[in-house]
Amino acid sequence: MAFSTGLLILLFVIFALFIGAFVRHILKGTQVPYTVALLLLGIAIGLLQRADLFNAYAPEFGQSLSLVAEIDSHLFLYLFLPTLIFESAFAMEVHLFRRMFTQIAILAVPGLMLAIWLTAELIFAIVPDGWGWSWAICLMFGALISATDPVAVVALLKEVSSRKRLETLIEGESLLNDGTAIVFFSLFFAWVSATYSGDINAGLSSPLHVTAEFLQVVLVGLAIGLAVGGLCIIWIEHVFNDPMIEISLTIAAAYSVFFIAENFHVSGVVAVVTLAIMFASIGRTRISPEVAGFLHHFWEMMAHMANTLIFLLVGILVAIRVPLNDMQAWKMLALLYAGILIIRAISITMCMPALTRLGIGINFPKAAVLCWGGLRGAVSLALALAVVASDVIPKEIGDRVLFLCAGIVVLTILVNGSTMGWLLKILGLNSLPPAKQATVDKAQGTISNELHEMLPVMMTNPFLQGADWETVKQKSQLQALNETESNNKITTEELNTAYKRRLLETERKHYWTQFEQGMLSKQATSKLVEAVESALDGEPQISPRTSIYTVWQTPKWLQPLRQYSWLNKLLLTFYFKKLALGYDIARGFMHAQEALQSHVQTLAPSQSAADLVLKDVKDNKTRTLERMNELHESFPEIIQSLQTQAATRLLLNRERAVINAQLKQAVLDKPEAQRLLACVEDKMANLQNESIFKTTKQQQFTNDIPWAKELPLATREKLSAFVEHHVYEAQQVICNENQPLSKIGVIVRGSVKEQWNVSSGNDVKHTCTNKGPGESVALTALLSGACATDITSDTPCDIMWLPCDKLKQLMQNDSQLTQVVCKLMQEYTS
Repeated sequence: MAFSTGLLILLFVIFALFIGAFVRHILKGTQVPYTVALLLLGIAIGLLQRADLFNAYAPEFGQSLSLVAEIDSHLFLYLFLPTLIFESAFAMEVHLFRRMFTQIAILAVPGLMLAIWLTAELIFAIVPDGWGWSWAICLMFGALISATDPVAVVALLKEVSSRKRLETLIEGESLLNDGTAIVFFSLFFAWVSATYSGDINAGLSSPLHVTAEFLQVVLVGLAIGLAVGGLCIIWIEHVFNDPMIEISLTIAAAYSVFFIAENFHVSGVVAVVTLAIMFASIGRTRISPEVAGFLHHFWEMMAHMANTLIFLLVGILVAIRVPLNDMQAWKMLALLYAGILIIRAISITMCMPALTRLGIGINFPKAAVLCWGGLRGAVSLALALAVVASDVIPKEIGDRVLFLCAGIVVLTILVNGSTMGWLLKILGLNSLPPAKQATVDKAQGTISNELHEMLPVMMTNPFLQGADWETVKQKSQLQALNETESNNKITTEELNTAYKRRLLETERKHYWTQFEQGMLSKQATSKLVEAVESALDGEPQISPRTSIYTVWQTPKWLQPLRQYSWLNKLLLTFYFKKLALGYDIARGFMHAQEALQSHVQTLAPSQSAADLVLKDVKDNKTRTLERMNELHESFPEIIQSLQTQAATRLLLNRERAVINAQLKQAVLDKPEAQRLLACVEDKMANLQNESIFKTTKQQQFTNDIPWAKELPLATREKLSAFVEHHVYEAQQVICNENQPLSKIGVIVRGSVKEQWNVSSGNDVKHTCTNKGPGESVALTALLSGACATDITSDTPCDIMWLPCDKLKQLMQNDSQLTQVVCKLMQEYTS
């Protein structure tokens, strides 16, 4: 049977996935990196194909290998790069990436530029004269070989030590490094191509022009990522719990930004990184909570499949396509491998003064991992294939570029990748930091306590009484309760820092749990997570949470906007939304603090540390409860709406959970359960789109003014037409004594304090009065055009203002209104 090209490619993909599953299975429990094993296996398969073994015994498979070994470099990049870059950036902790961005950028731009230049100098010095490599070719090769691909290193770090900061630094550098390397490769590749095409003007432009072009490529790529990411997030925000749509959008977005950017000759890598960071930060609360976990697993699977295909393909491609009979090339490869290790060390050493002072800093062991972890991979090989595929560059130059590139890729993965575990052990980075390990030991002690408490109950179970309990203890490795051995090398300060970090990470996880359960809104979740991450910066801080408290305050820049009446409705909506958000944040924060208390004693390194944290938690709860009570007293209808909405969300979430439980127990068939779930999710979607302010906006404000209720309907309607509504925070100055004022106010919610001085001969008497809902303030402004008192909000309050000029016009046409206002003035001034 003759296979078409498409079927031959499909045959290779099927074979690669089977091989990947087999390799992963046999490597379980070993320290051999998955990618290293795949590369070796790929080389072995490629050598067998080179010896015509498959063509003799499995011709279809042999044809498949020959076909994939001739893969186009552009197809290689366009097929695999968006998946790998998006997954890597999407899985990063955005908070850490932001904190370390300056370090990452230094390594990925000036650090890479230095590496490119030094590599070009090295090649120019050691290349045999007969090869005919110009300075342009040396620079081009320096650019393509400087792109790092630390997949094996990051995977090993995640497995053995869980050092998030080092992982983020290595992975972040690789992401931006790839983009920078591709940009410079394109510049040098164009130079080389122009040289061999006979262009008399061949050569690089001025440094200023190159810098401008580099910035254009990066910034336009950034803009494309932002534009597509923004549109997709807006779209996803209007989708409720539909994994098919949400996951499809992320795939389409990742590939489309890469295609669009590359089509405009700008950085596709920067565009995809920007897109992924947007989804991981802003988009995290826009993606349905039910879909978020599945989305991450999906992209992990995509990246796993891409890495399986890439490393197997790289091994096969190297073994089949690379010329192996050039001894000069082998010597050149040995020198080049040693040289790029030294160059990597030099470039990082040159950056160390900046790296130690910026971001989160760096020490020698981590710098050593950065040096040794500069593996080369798919990007370098794809760029080398682009050189080979060029119709302008001579074939022998392309073959040698491919040989050297493939050799460096293989050597860095085999040597550096396979010895990284040994290096981590030597540097003491193969385990958790001692202080962090102490918190893990405390958690393990809690687990052991629970198991020991569970054991007597199990022994009395009639269905388990015959068990050999000594064997049970042995097989479950249940040991006697012992206190964790203290490590004298850990200082009390380090233990307390690790303890607080663990608590704050627990708190952050609790916010995401509340969000998934429907207890927190998207915006409140984002603000609370940002607050925790701010508390994690530098020395971890349980209290005070300044970033949360500032959310409760009205921005100062809004104060001047109150004088513009045409902005009144917009400002009012903003204030009420801010109040609602503040209450939602306060409620979520209270729940998190209560959850935090349950971990304080179990994780504490000492009782004194636990007492300090409990005091901080108590302070947080006290201040938050004060804020919630203020809002509840001043704006009861808004708080009622928020609580109603939260209770409905919880109830609908519970209904969905019960339906899913009955589906698992086969009480409901799948079609029946799907119909019930669809009904529940329709209710949840409607609830999500429902505004809590509709009753507040639609109410007739004049109904809240006691003296206006007896006025004719026409007068009340005219009053409500020109009323101005403003909301004030507690202790906010509303008006100062003798300040020009052209309106009078009526308190709708909350309370205010009016203060003034009364002169009697040589004595000055200070007078103060509190006013609440329905009472008037600043009435003298109707006569004098100025405020006669100092007015300050006692609690968050809502005041309706009536412009004096319009009120006077209305009084001229309504004697009843005139009488009411005169009576108010008399009471106010008495």
